[in-house]
Amino acid sequence: MVLVATPREPPGSTFDRAVILLVDAEPNGIVAGICINRPLETRVVDSSALALLFVPEPDAHAFWGGPMGSDPAILAQFHPAATDGLEWFHLPIQQRRPFPLPDVGVIAVAEHTAPFEDRILRARLFVGLCVWGRGQLEREVANGDWQVRAATADDIFSPQPEHLWAALTGQ
Repeated sequence: MVLVATPREPPGSTFDRAVILLVDAEPNGIVAGICINRPLETRVVDSSALALLFVPEPDAHAFWGGPMGSDPAILAQFHPAATDGLEWFHLPIQQRRPFPLPDVGVIAVAEHTAPFEDRILRARLFVGLCVWGRGQLEREVANGDWQVRAATADDIFSPQPEHLWAALTGQ
């Protein structure tokens, strides 16, 4: 699912014209997402050398993922049926990998690259994320702050991400 900010959001505010892909919902009610339509001036090569192991274009733009933190993460679309064996992060602390779509997953830039070789179709680097506390997102949706839409990989990896909000809202 994607959250599309409604036109009620004040111009210039943090989530003005934001499109956020929901990537994880914890049992404790915390929800995490990544803003997918805010390319930064910063290039991947300038943001994270490790990201170059997953994003093949060094001059590709990094993206602002949200106001929480500054940790880099990769959002990758995998070749069809190429996600077997990728269910867990390969880090010191095992945790399930978020798959917001069946063929789209989150990769921590510190992960070993071997499990991903020849599986990634396209990838983008995101810095930061969006986080809502228990019940917060539900209240914001009920208040009309967000429209909830089905996501597609083409939305997530739009060649013109800065136009995605307009395309999804028809404005």
